[in-house]
This record gives sequence, structure tokens and C-alpha cells, in this order.
Amino acid sequence: MIIEQLRAGQEVTLEVLIGGSSFELKTEVVGTNAETGALVKPYVYNGQVVDFTNGSPQSMTFSLHCIDPHTGGRVVWKNVAVNVIKFRGVDYYAIDAKAFGKIAASSERRDDVRVHVKKPGSALMEDGRRFSISVLDISDSGVSFIGNANRVTIGDIVEVNFADNAHNSDFSLAVKARINRAEAEKNGILYAGKILEKDNKLLAYLCFKGIDEKLDR
Repeated sequence: MIIEQLRAGQEVTLEVLIGGSSFELKTEVVGTNAETGALVKPYVYNGQVVDFTNGSPQSMTFSLHCIDPHTGGRVVWKNVAVNVIKFRGVDYYAIDAKAFGKIAASSERRDDVRVHVKKPGSALMEDGRRFSISVLDISDSGVSFIGNANRVTIGDIVEVNFADNAHNSDFSLAVKARINRAEAEKNGILYAGKILEKDNKLLAYLCFKGIDEKLDR
């Protein structure tokens, strides 16, 4: 599959790679042309288009993934260029203009990367009960936290709420997860859960938090 074969409305994944870590954002193709490459909808936070290259480490690279509609396989264009451009008065991400026509390689899903949170938060049960927790870490598939009481059992669905700052952006997150682990620790009960619903807000937080962790090293 070549990049010209991307079609308007097709779902794609923009992967941000920082060192050995990888973070993904779901987006949608607007169109393609030889001058700008593939145009995709940008990630917008607090009313502003996010430019991931602004203030980011030089080691950051990008890949673009999609499902080939002819084979059903996941394919990737690696080391693409990503720039914010304005087209007909609207901001988009222009991807891989220099390598237009490049053939995509087969792609395998990477292991999820967890970022450290270590922030206070709360857990909301389905019956409306809420209790204080300390959020330890999170990925796009799982979250772990410590609670001070044995209020949750395996299989319960909870909404984990916490606020944090990542890459100079404030985030307030509410993440639903199904509990699949509970262990007693000296500071309380350690819970881990599988995330049931993820959106670009969570994915952007993971990406920004990953950038900060790399810059702090």
C-alpha cells in the first residue's frame, strides 16, 4: 500500500516514538496530494492544535499506521515528517510530504508503555460510591492505584479520576477500568485494572507524559 491510497475518512494512527517508548493517537485522513502528503485531523486540546514537535526532544520520531483495506493487515510508514499546516483556513497535520509514494511495511502492535503518575485521585464505583486513591501509573490499556480500604473486588468496574500536568498542559482524566488484580500492601490495597474506554485525551496525556519523562532523564 502506498500513501496515495489513503482515502478521506479513513482511520489512521499517528505513533510518537521517543527513545524506546511509543505512544499512539487515533485520527482521520482528510485527503492526500503530492505537495503536502497526507493531511490528517490534528489533535486539539483546550481549543489549540497540538504541535508535538514544539519543545520536544530531538530523538522524537513519527510513524503512521493504518489497516490496509485490501488485505486487512496493519501497515506502517516509518520516520514520517509531521508538520502543522493551514489548508483552506483549517489546521491539519501534513504527514510525509517528502516520501510521497513510499510503500508501507507490515506493522505489529507494540507493547503498551506505562507512564508514572503518582497523583492523588478518586475512584467512582458503579453504585455511586467514591473513595480516595493514589494513582500509580497508567497506559492505554491499564491503570494501577492504591486505595485505603477494601472496597473493590475483582471484576468491578470503576472510574479512575485524577488531574496532572504534562508538557505544560493541564489534564483532568476520567478513565473506566475493570479491576483484574487486588493485593494488600502496607499503604493500602493495590488495584490494577484493564481500561475499557480510551480516547485521544488519554493518549495525548500518555504522549506528553512520556516526553516529560524523557526530558527529565
